[in-house]
Amino acid sequence: MQRILRKRLLRDLKENVFRYLALGFLVVMGMYIVIGLVGAAEAIIEGTAKAAEESLEDGQFCVFMPLNEQEKRSLEKEGITLEEHFYLDFGLSDASILRIFSQREKIDLVQIDAGSFPVRSGEILLERRYCEEHKIVVGDIIKVGSADYTVAGIGTAPDYESMIRNLSDSAVDSMQFGFGFVIKEDYEEIKNSGESISSEEYFYAYLLNGKMTNQQLKARLRDFLVENTDPSVPKMTRFVSAADNPRIGAAADDKLVDKAAGLAAGVIVLILFAYVISVFTVHHIEKEAGVIGTLYAMGVRKKELLQHYLTLPVLLTFMAGVIGTALGYSRLGAALQMSEAYGYFSIPQIDVHCKPYLLLYGLVMPPLVTVCTNYLVIRKKLDRPALALIRGEQKNAKVHHIKLRGSFVHVFRIRQFLREKRTAVTVFGGMFISLLIVMLSLNCYILCFHVKTENVEDTKFTYMYTYKYPETNFSDGEEAYGVSMKKETLGYNFDVMLLGIHKDNPYFEAEVEKGKSKVLISSAMAQKYGLHVGDIVTLYHEEDDRYYAFFVEGIVEYSAGFFAFMDIDSMREMMGQDETYYNIVFADRELPIDGSRLYSVLSKDEVEKSASVFVAQMKNMVVMLLVVSILMFVVVMYLMMKVMIDRSTMSISLFQVLGYKQKEIKKLYLNGNFCVVAVSALVGIPLSKIIMDSMYPYLVSNIACGINLTFSWQMYAGIFLGTLLMYVLVNWILMFRVNRILPAQVLQNRE
Repeated sequence: MQRILRKRLLRDLKENVFRYLALGFLVVMGMYIVIGLVGAAEAIIEGTAKAAEESLEDGQFCVFMPLNEQEKRSLEKEGITLEEHFYLDFGLSDASILRIFSQREKIDLVQIDAGSFPVRSGEILLERRYCEEHKIVVGDIIKVGSADYTVAGIGTAPDYESMIRNLSDSAVDSMQFGFGFVIKEDYEEIKNSGESISSEEYFYAYLLNGKMTNQQLKARLRDFLVENTDPSVPKMTRFVSAADNPRIGAAADDKLVDKAAGLAAGVIVLILFAYVISVFTVHHIEKEAGVIGTLYAMGVRKKELLQHYLTLPVLLTFMAGVIGTALGYSRLGAALQMSEAYGYFSIPQIDVHCKPYLLLYGLVMPPLVTVCTNYLVIRKKLDRPALALIRGEQKNAKVHHIKLRGSFVHVFRIRQFLREKRTAVTVFGGMFISLLIVMLSLNCYILCFHVKTENVEDTKFTYMYTYKYPETNFSDGEEAYGVSMKKETLGYNFDVMLLGIHKDNPYFEAEVEKGKSKVLISSAMAQKYGLHVGDIVTLYHEEDDRYYAFFVEGIVEYSAGFFAFMDIDSMREMMGQDETYYNIVFADRELPIDGSRLYSVLSKDEVEKSASVFVAQMKNMVVMLLVVSILMFVVVMYLMMKVMIDRSTMSISLFQVLGYKQKEIKKLYLNGNFCVVAVSALVGIPLSKIIMDSMYPYLVSNIACGINLTFSWQMYAGIFLGTLLMYVLVNWILMFRVNRILPAQVLQNRE
């Protein structure tokens, strides 16, 4: 019997070729999204960890003055490996900043991409992304200060995956910042030149070697301050473990977001796929009811019929899964998503490897979902008497008792909707699941858009100078007192700047009040940490190992960083500083400040350039998700609407017998579905937005920026109009199906 039934497979495929192609396309696109995003994420996460495992630091700390030999020997005797990672920042002729290190020998070793390490005076090794942005190749000459250096090599360092100049920065801009390594003799010479734009930073990288914990080492460093009362002893200004360093593992952290987005999309795709398959199967079995009933009457067993009706969908979805998986691992999938990481993070080249669970997902899940869904649906449909199947008996909705008024077209559309309300629900369900993927991509875009525009709009100062050695007499600009704090959210520790300012500070709309327990927080901080007016916010100060609790009195519109504003005099008193102390100056123009006194200088131009990087960073994923989600949306709408048309085939045929023209039939059936689609869009768009907004903080948990996902009303209107345009397109395609319905078809179902 199976041999006889198999002869029907090709005929079934030929008869429903467009439906099967649409279904196959849905599977291909779904697997392409998941394999492309997750495959690239897995490659980056695994590849960067493997590249850095041999020499990556356990952490680093910074002091005002270098450790003395006795202190270094004391730590080394206790089993700690230390290496000086001192550096100087230099301004180059193109306005970029180049950070110069002496070559490393033990910790955070550089990996060469091209060329070799510097071995003689006048040679330099530069970071890969900086070279790409500035079109620098091995053998070029670069001027640092007044000295010329030949580029001997190009490479990456594991402690600078995210090329941010300061740990509190939120975005990378390799056009504006890079680093290089020279031999020790050249480093000493360039240091003595006095041409750097800021003072030398005394950073030490360390390896614990299993002898201490991070906290024990931190406590040991503080002991040096207690044991020696000399005012010149080193004072620790920053202690950061590798796990809390935003530069380290940044590419992997970023790809964790892509992985989460890919897996979330994968779940949505499977739900959508199972949903569409179930609707498709129900309709197909109802259409084939007469054939099934006849076969039943001839003695064909249910098991054989189940096997027959599962064969074609399983083969189709398996082939589509193979194609989708292949596309996901192609240059248009994982490789394209990895290029985004290469264009943003400073990481070595990494090969893509097929992960077993992704292969199982791409090759096994589509046919498995098909088998499970079809088995349940078909088994239920086949639990009916053979005679009922032969007659094609259906449970029709009883809507004739409902009294309606109006024109015939209006009344007919309402009754048709009530009669096919189950199918209308399937249209809403398919549209809603597709809209979830659309919102996933649009949220990604709108987050980048807000970062790009709001960071620039909210930055009122032109320059922000952070002092290492404040000048005795403050003369120009707007003074402030800043202390770097820490606050954790969703497993990530981010820097929060506790900033003491005067009430009339022209660069921040923060009306601070006297009090050591009151702060105003930036809008970016409020969004990231879910804080509101009246909440208590707790910040951790690493330098004195203390927690500070503050009452949130208000939220200041400032999206360019995580800030907690308080009265400068109250902050000075709280932190034990004198009444004139400051370490930050804001100005509306460049000030003539000696670079040796400064930690860093931040300009509004740098804020603008770094903010625009967010859009470039996420562009590939946004485009991929948006294009594929729109295509899937059209396919799902086509399949759902086609089911509605196919269920009305007999009625349409009868109208043709009665003399109705195609234009009139379209008005009764296709145009009548407009209300179903419009209402589904009006409900589905805000509902999918709410659900995706609640998920998104977890998807961007590793990014140090605010989470403004607000859509303008124009954007909502655009999505709604786009949905209606898709309906018009599908409507036009379905007219070809309506035109193929013949008047004779209504007579074929008469006894």
